[in-house]
Amino acid sequence: MKKGSIAPGSRVAGVIVGKVTDSTVKKALRDGADILELRVDTFEDRDPERLKKTIKTIHGRLPLLITVRSMKEGGRNPISDKKRVDIFEALMPFADMIDIELSSGGILKNVVSSARRHRKQVIISYHDFKSTPGVKVLREIVKKGIRNGGEIVKVATLVKGPEDLRNLARILSDFNNLIVIGMGEKGAASRVFFPMLGSLLTYGSIAGSTAPGQLTLKDIKKELRRYGF
Repeated sequence: MKKGSIAPGSRVAGVIVGKVTDSTVKKALRDGADILELRVDTFEDRDPERLKKTIKTIHGRLPLLITVRSMKEGGRNPISDKKRVDIFEALMPFADMIDIELSSGGILKNVVSSARRHRKQVIISYHDFKSTPGVKVLREIVKKGIRNGGEIVKVATLVKGPEDLRNLARILSDFNNLIVIGMGEKGAASRVFFPMLGSLLTYGSIAGSTAPGQLTLKDIKKELRRYGF
């Protein structure tokens, strides 16, 4: 398994928002993060060259997942496609993994190709903040993510009830190499229990949530230990 690959089991990403600070990274380490997700779309300073200097200061402390989320899938700031590509290119040498949305259109192929050249793991993601599609649609989303170069496909949807959770659990049994998350209050349990069903990664906040129903890193680690993971 190459360096930085996500292994099956209880892998937890500590999500860094706003900016990277030494104190935040130390807190993530104390709370048990396996990986740091840098949500660059939330950062106050998104200049690619200044970002490189900042990321260099934490490179090597934990595997890094670089995400520059688009506004239509939950990004915090409007960032042009060109700027998103520039950020990915600048930070690619320091990343172990990158996450780019399936809906990213023209830049998807270029970012995936760049990640492959740099031998970085590719997560292709899909987010629905309004509902959870049926199983048939979810399966097609996963297949499309794979066709577009996703070594891992991430599916995160809003859960309104037990049937939505069952639909998300079903695709975990249908495919390997998935990250599956139920968002919202009724989906919170998925952040603890889906890793036990094979979801490769769950996300915990360090200082500030990035999705509805997201638990803190510390709480997720505590719950996983409770159930022996």
